[in-house]
Amino acid sequence: MHKVDIDKIKQKAENYFYKGEYKKALQNFSLALMQSPNDKESQIGAILTDMANENEDKAHAIFEYYQITKEIEEENAEDIIEGLIDSVDFDLELLNQFISDEEFLKDYEENNSINYDDFKKHIAGRGNFKTAYEDIMFSTKVLINNKKDFFNFLELLVANGYNDAALSYAESALSVFSKDLKLQILFKKIKKINEN
Repeated sequence: MHKVDIDKIKQKAENYFYKGEYKKALQNFSLALMQSPNDKESQIGAILTDMANENEDKAHAIFEYYQITKEIEEENAEDIIEGLIDSVDFDLELLNQFISDEEFLKDYEENNSINYDDFKKHIAGRGNFKTAYEDIMFSTKVLINNKKDFFNFLELLVANGYNDAALSYAESALSVFSKDLKLQILFKKIKKINEN
């Protein structure tokens, strides 16, 4: 990948963030991180963009505070903001999959993933969750865009005996949303089932 102007990419990412186009914002913050993995502004931008999918108001409030903190040339602006979002773990590997190549993303989404609404239709067509999940479990990722669907998916995994998969999904989510009480409870429930 050729070298890009990181400041321009970050500006583009911020513009997408303000417009609420979080997928494009995350792609651009990720591109900046691929060029400069230790860039704190891009790391924070990516974390807040991910947070905005779950809690838009909170993410925008922190982002605005961060911008103000940078403008007054606070030396430890990044440390202050990281303190505010300390419940969110930064996962560079997760972000690297959002490279800026639109064709790659389109191809990836068309061939290796299915959104949850389409997966529910697939379940209906196959007659049950287990058969539908077995059709895709080794080749396709299920894209889930909201917490309600995520919890529903986890509960279906457990109800159909896919406890290890459910535990893995819950663990990954908990590493990002460690203070989510409902997720903590569900994780403990799945873990207990796995131990029995």
